[in-house]
Amino acid sequence: MNKKTLRLIEKGTNYTPLEGRILIAPNKIRTHKDKGFESRPVDPDSDPMDPDREMIMQEVITDVNNNFQTGIVIQKPEDETRFNVGDTIVFQLRALQEFDLIKGVSMIRKYDVEFIEKPGF
Repeated sequence: MNKKTLRLIEKGTNYTPLEGRILIAPNKIRTHKDKGFESRPVDPDSDPMDPDREMIMQEVITDVNNNFQTGIVIQKPEDETRFNVGDTIVFQLRALQEFDLIKGVSMIRKYDVEFIEKPGF
């Protein structure tokens, strides 16, 4: 574990989550490239309301957030036995709630933990 994570774990000891909640330090948001197409006018100065203006299809590549993200458990309820402080977990990005009492720490419900990453991967 790096020093930043150890500092967050130390700060997290001031808080004990109630049943069903855990504090995590999310890792960098993972993204992937997504190809798509959009129509654009041939002449960008043309009137947008003109039904006769010429359009072209142009390929667009955008960065899209992955649905599943990883994070490190900072604090857990005392009755939780499936994972420990310091474990890397996989969760859905939509489940993340910002815990603004500690910068860089978020909260999720323990039921939103999808996987526990095995060490050494």
